[in-house]
Parts: sequence; C-alpha cells; structure tokens
Amino acid sequence: STHSRARHMMIAVLPTLVGLVLQPMPRREALASAAAAVATLTASPACAKGPKNSVYFTNVKDGDTVPSTFTYKFEVTGYALSPAAAGLKEGTGHHHMIIDAPTAFVKSGEAIPMDATHKHYGKAQSEGELELEPGKHKITLQFANAYHESYGKEFAKTITVNVNGA
Repeated sequence: STHSRARHMMIAVLPTLVGLVLQPMPRREALASAAAAVATLTASPACAKGPKNSVYFTNVKDGDTVPSTFTYKFEVTGYALSPAAAGLKEGTGHHHMIIDAPTAFVKSGEAIPMDATHKHYGKAQSEGELELEPGKHKITLQFANAYHESYGKEFAKTITVNVNGA
C-alpha cells in the first residue's frame, strides 16, 4: 500500500538525513542533499510498480471477476496526473477507460473520442466507476494529454474482467 511504501522510504532515508544533520554544512546545502537523497530513493526501481512509463490498475488484474458496478483504481508512472483544464504541460496527463475497444490501445497522438465506451477522467482522477452488463469485458486504461491525445501503447494497459450477473 501507499502508506507502507511511504513508511519504508522514511526508514531507508532516515540514516542519510541523520548523517546530514550531524555534518557541519550550510542549511541550504543540507536541504539540497536531503532532497536529492529522497528523490533518488523514490525514483528507484524497487519503489516502482511498473515500467518507467506506464499505467496500471491497482485493485483489479486481468481475468478477475467483478460486480456489475465496480470502482476501478488506476495509477501512472513516469508522468504526473494533471487536470485537462490546466492545459498542455509536458510530462502530464489524465486517464481514460475504454470499454470493449477493438484495439489494445489508442495510437499516440490520436484524440480519444467522447462517447459511451470512452470514459474520460479529465479532472485527474485516479479511480472511476463503471457499470457493465454481465459477461466478459475488455477494459483499456489509456493515458492522454490535456487535449485528450493519446500517449500511445506505452501508456496503455488492457485487462479482461468477468462481470457477475445481478
């Protein structure tokens, strides 16, 4: 969990921070060193859940069975969440869920349509509820920029879920 990861990071960073406090150096230099230590630790592969640039579901995996109404939770690595209203900012975007798409991802640069099968989370949400008919469904999580232009395959994850009957 996020709480557990934060606790482990603090335990790992603590010796470095204590060492910095005990060394005589200007405050600005000490703060910069502490920030660098934290940045190095949080960027380490041991803390990442997926490849450098990726999206993933955090509470459901491929092949899971879910109720017809289910809240899907998702994250991004390598880029930051940003509301579409904030405008185009490099290295940022927001999530989309695509239900039963014919392809596993939206091509890079292609605008994600606004219709019943393409759910937009343009307020930088990290979860969204879907209500699906019973049966098998393919759900693609796709990350895109403020203009809803896809970041392509690298920022897409498709899973199949089995939706329970009522």
